[in-house]
Amino acid sequence: MPVALISLYHYDNFAMRLLFSYLQKRGIPVYYIAFKRMKQKATKTLKNDYVEMHDFHDQVTEEDIKILLQQIGNINPSLIGIGFKSSHLQLAKDLTSKIKESFSAPVVWGGDHPTIAPETCIEYTDIVCVGEGFEALVELAGNISNGRSYDKINNLWINKDGNIIRNPSRPLLNDLDVLPFASYTPENKIYIDEGKIQKDKNIDYFGFGFTDAPSIVFYQTMTSFACPMHCSFCINSLQHDKFRRRSVGNVIEELVQAKNSNPNLRWIFFWDNIFAVNKKWCLEFAEEYKRKIDLPFFTYSHPLCCDMEILVPLRKAGWTITVMGIQSGSYNLRKTLYARNETNEKIFEAARNLAGLKKIKSPKPYFNIYYDYVKNNPLEGKKDLAESLDLFLKFPKGFVFQAFNLSFFPNYPITKHFLQNGYIAEKDIEGNVKTSANNWITTFDEKKEYRGFLRRHEYYYLLFSLAQYTLFPNFIIRIIERKKFFINRLYILYRLCRLFRFLELTFSVSKYRWAWDMFMLIPFRMKIKYRTLLRYS
Repeated sequence: MPVALISLYHYDNFAMRLLFSYLQKRGIPVYYIAFKRMKQKATKTLKNDYVEMHDFHDQVTEEDIKILLQQIGNINPSLIGIGFKSSHLQLAKDLTSKIKESFSAPVVWGGDHPTIAPETCIEYTDIVCVGEGFEALVELAGNISNGRSYDKINNLWINKDGNIIRNPSRPLLNDLDVLPFASYTPENKIYIDEGKIQKDKNIDYFGFGFTDAPSIVFYQTMTSFACPMHCSFCINSLQHDKFRRRSVGNVIEELVQAKNSNPNLRWIFFWDNIFAVNKKWCLEFAEEYKRKIDLPFFTYSHPLCCDMEILVPLRKAGWTITVMGIQSGSYNLRKTLYARNETNEKIFEAARNLAGLKKIKSPKPYFNIYYDYVKNNPLEGKKDLAESLDLFLKFPKGFVFQAFNLSFFPNYPITKHFLQNGYIAEKDIEGNVKTSANNWITTFDEKKEYRGFLRRHEYYYLLFSLAQYTLFPNFIIRIIERKKFFINRLYILYRLCRLFRFLELTFSVSKYRWAWDMFMLIPFRMKIKYRTLLRYS
């Protein structure tokens, strides 16, 4: 009997598709069900001073659940797996309850949230997979099919009539080359959304949601697992997984296969936490990628991994878009709260090196740089914000500023710190309430000083945004910073951001407008008036 894998947060769930392929490789019949596509919704705050976009799921309807149960019934699985993140815990609870009312097959939870909080998850399901599920799921499915006990499978917690069996962890998979490639073919894939089965041909080729431009196909993959860094706000701070990487030959083989299978393939997305790690590997990769793939690609960067001896070959090979986390311009705050040890000097050096890549010839003549920032941290004071502005004003212009709300996930070091200091309560932790991970709604909001705090922070985020524009002089930003006139008139700064983004697009990058539409998240193709958090378009 087959296994049914249900993803609760994205059609393109890379981890679930990889697990799907692994079970298939081991001879286990398996189906992939994507339940509810991730969407976005606009919210207005601060009396319409600005508009934010938040990831969310539509309200789950009875029709959605009915279709899901029908599809599970058609599959008749011996095992049902549900993969999800913290923000979807309540949905996982509700669906599991409905599934168990209709089917006798055991339900196993896996993914980020079950791995970091198995002690609470096991109350609501039969089995929780903690960590990597490849061999654990193979063994589990085999034991169920053969009528054998599965009480002693490593990596699994078992709820046996209220008695919890906590099995130890198994060793990590060291040789990633033994894994098959993630599956993006239509076979045994079901997409449920808006009360019906969705027929989305494009999604199976690239796993990314830009289906409004079917001629531009993306392919997503990873070359490594885990991360050499352990930031306090990241899941890697808990897992302490060993950084492991596939061989260059294995990665190139996958991409050659993807390229040959779809003549419309135009972009490669590498979702590694940090890509430019290990000089020898990167240089070999750059050479082989240029020779056999020669397509633009996206990666994440880190200030401590911006060696020009690595960056230049990657750029020549096709590196076209990158995101680097700054998180804060305050060294003390980064080090003490975020567990980030890089100095501002090191960050500036990395920014300068990345900007230098724009002059290097590549399959695409532009190089887009995004800088991430942790937004609305109640411990980030005016001095910290001023230090951040100082840093952004030093950066070479032409970058994109992105701010994301500080979220609190179970058992993370930063979550424990905020709990201990009374800034948040248990109800504010993701999974304890029905919120999106991009929504910062905590007990801190209830304090009287919150509105002033929020306005001051948004004021600086708008200044950070203005700092990115080539056409906007830094000395004017300094004048605005000193004038309290603007702090109560954020709409003026917001409109300035929109104006200068328009000017940048019109006079700087009009030749490559389609790329900016897609990757700067400009709404022209998306038919959305405003885009995500402080990408003032």
